[in-house]
Amino acid sequence: MIVMGVRGHIRDLDVFLKKGAVIEKRHSVTIQFFRADRIFGAEHLVSAGEKAVRSMESGTAMSKNLGMEIMLYAAAERQTSEALRKIGIFKGIVEMGVVIIGQVPENLFDELGLERDDTVLDPKGKDYSIFGITPDEIEIIGDARVPELVLEKVALSEVTR
Repeated sequence: MIVMGVRGHIRDLDVFLKKGAVIEKRHSVTIQFFRADRIFGAEHLVSAGEKAVRSMESGTAMSKNLGMEIMLYAAAERQTSEALRKIGIFKGIVEMGVVIIGQVPENLFDELGLERDDTVLDPKGKDYSIFGITPDEIEIIGDARVPELVLEKVALSEVTR
């Protein structure tokens, strides 16, 4: 599993997703993108990816698609529509997180018009409230520990399935 941050302006979401699907099929990989402003560090995506792979292998997945299963875990949601609303990419987005299960295709960045930039995954200054984390909780534990709370939400989503 490879987790990284990327930059690239999505002018047409359908075209971008179709190109991604072609690359996935050609290289037998899973590629899942997320809006970076709602990803709280690389560990957030690693945790979601590991849980999704495990659930697919054990037959307990909520989705038939590994990429969508990763999305569900990363969003700490049970419903695809909610996960996509919460952390899915959209037309005009520039900063994204990406999880790749398998080998990174050689020309991935060129084909999709992206460049790698792991700094977009930095959790500082991001909106933690989408995960139900309150300002009072942040005051108690401090900003630096927000990513840990997000990981807790991801882990708890496994229990509530």
